[in-house]
Amino acid sequence: MERFTGLIGIVLILGLAYLASNNRKAINLRLVFSGLLLQLAIAVLVLKIPPVTAFFQYIGHGMEKIEMFARQGASFVYGGIAAMQFDGTVANYAAGGFVFAFNITATIILVCALVAILYHIGFMQKVISVIAKAMNFVMRVSGAEALSNVASAFVGQVEAQVMIRPYLAGMTKSELLASMSGSLACIAGGILVVYVNMGAAAGYDLAPKLIAASLMAAPGALVISKIVFPETEESQTLGDVKLEVKSPYINIVDAISHGAADGFKISMNVIAMLIGFIALIAMVDWSLMKIAHIFNPDFNLSLNWIFGKIFYPMAWAMGVPGEDVNNVATLLGQKLTINEFVAFQNLANKSIPIISEKGLLVVSIAICGFANFSSVGMQIGGIGELAPGRRADLARLGLKALFCGTLASYLSATIAGIIY
Repeated sequence: MERFTGLIGIVLILGLAYLASNNRKAINLRLVFSGLLLQLAIAVLVLKIPPVTAFFQYIGHGMEKIEMFARQGASFVYGGIAAMQFDGTVANYAAGGFVFAFNITATIILVCALVAILYHIGFMQKVISVIAKAMNFVMRVSGAEALSNVASAFVGQVEAQVMIRPYLAGMTKSELLASMSGSLACIAGGILVVYVNMGAAAGYDLAPKLIAASLMAAPGALVISKIVFPETEESQTLGDVKLEVKSPYINIVDAISHGAADGFKISMNVIAMLIGFIALIAMVDWSLMKIAHIFNPDFNLSLNWIFGKIFYPMAWAMGVPGEDVNNVATLLGQKLTINEFVAFQNLANKSIPIISEKGLLVVSIAICGFANFSSVGMQIGGIGELAPGRRADLARLGLKALFCGTLASYLSATIAGIIY
């Protein structure tokens, strides 16, 4: 029954995109169906073929090793600070205690340094180029939007646009929306490692799920964005996939230093957002509770309660089992209006528990993306610096990109749920 409900979810998601379309007659049905088939193929490959699933589980264990290596650096810096152990006792942080800020920042910094090394030696560009060419062949999208969407699965949402910087000024509005949507539908590799390890600490095997989410997001974002804003102009890079981005680093040492510095900036941004948003949520929840108590002293109104009601229909349509629909809806609301880090933290620490394995699969993919209101501002500012002449277009397309990125994540999650 839940599998059948997932089919309703796909119709609902595509229907919402169709209703928001600015030119329904120009929608390229070949692109839409080829994108959906590509998403389905990725989901089956990663989640249903045992050797492939085992391979990505192995990668997940490798991500746990990365956190272990990152801890060595963090222990050198923070060793001597008292921290809570997992058994409830207090000991030196270097002896195995867990401090969220220390552990998360160390992992992000290490992964960013590794990505910088791969970027410097040209490995990252080759991988992105190969996958982009395959997507271009299957979906017949332009080279620029294929490169941008694939790059978003590996690097940050603004860094992905650096890959296509030479084309940004001349991209059509449809291409620009597709690139923005792809960046919002994905998460950066460094953040993915953090989420996998947060899940592992809670006993969740999230690696195959989140890797599937990242790979499915690229075609999914193209499908939704090309329904919302079909291509009606002539693209400069149609059928042409060229990635000629030279390393900005002098040598590997320079790459490591810049990568670590970028990782520090990202991790500080994560910490600042978490402190700010969680504090604001506490303030809003307290205010809502006080207002509710005026009318009913026994009713504790909160943002979680509101999100659970607003996103309930979408969570149900995505095929989430009945016992998890309300909590999945809450996490969907937190991810969109606050950020995905808060949603993943609540999922991992089980403050919003998910009971069923299918519910965990659907929600982990659905919240695996940068699509939230704060990210839209980051995109407009970041891409605007790369292409100052497109600031007005970026501002006009910002909310559309948020809409498309969100629906793309929901589409990936629904497809994965159907084949579960």
